[in-house]
Amino acid sequence: MEFHFVKLLQKMESKDKFTEADMIQWVNAKVKSAGKTAQIKTFKDLRDGLFLIDLLYAIRPSVVNYKFVTPGKTDEERMNNAKYAITVARKIGCNIFLVWEDIVEGKQKSLFCLIGELMTLDA
Repeated sequence: MEFHFVKLLQKMESKDKFTEADMIQWVNAKVKSAGKTAQIKTFKDLRDGLFLIDLLYAIRPSVVNYKFVTPGKTDEERMNNAKYAITVARKIGCNIFLVWEDIVEGKQKSLFCLIGELMTLDA
């Protein structure tokens, strides 16, 4: 599955190798272009779900409703944000290969695939 996304993203960028750093640069630029100030340094920074929701807003603003978003301070709030991010991603046509636990645990491979899928949807 990860191999599929890497190959697809390499075609999109026509680069020899596509890395996590390339994805992080893209998501930060995408979120900033939507007027949001949040930035990440690693996929572990996605654990509260807030940045993912901002990224989904940057891709398709009409689908995100911030009244369902919590501050992400407690385990329950992080869980709810992660579940909401997955719901929104599905609404915009994203193929989901992860569960909410993967987001709150910061599982790199799962998040790599999710971000890759969002990049292909936005292309």
